[in-house]
Amino acid sequence: MKIKRISFLLILFLVFGCIKKNKNKITEILEIAEPRDWVLVIHPEGCKTCLDQLYQELGALEITNGSIVIVAKNTKSMRLNPLFEHSPVPVYLDEEKKLIQEGIVDFQDQILLFSNEGLEEFEILNYEALFSSLAKF
Repeated sequence: MKIKRISFLLILFLVFGCIKKNKNKITEILEIAEPRDWVLVIHPEGCKTCLDQLYQELGALEITNGSIVIVAKNTKSMRLNPLFEHSPVPVYLDEEKKLIQEGIVDFQDQILLFSNEGLEEFEILNYEALFSSLAKF
């Protein structure tokens, strides 16, 4: 009887441990109103020149069925970034770093693309690969 209970508990832990991180959880946490096909999460650590170039290229996209979340403090320089004015999709700031607190984003994560198909990870130094994934939408 004890073995069955232990086996059941182990299976439960395994199932809950394997649940995918998904975009719906992000939209709940950050209260993103409209359902989107994809949510791009950027943790702006690393190469500032690469980040500026990434923001510039994201602002020029013609894709409108997603959202961008930047995990950063609400600084004046961040709000003055042209991405906030020129983005074809809504841009949100996760100022309280809720996504990190919830375990959806790790400190070492740089660029994450959440969609119904799952999660894709990118590095800021190789952000160009992101655009081929966004082209699918």
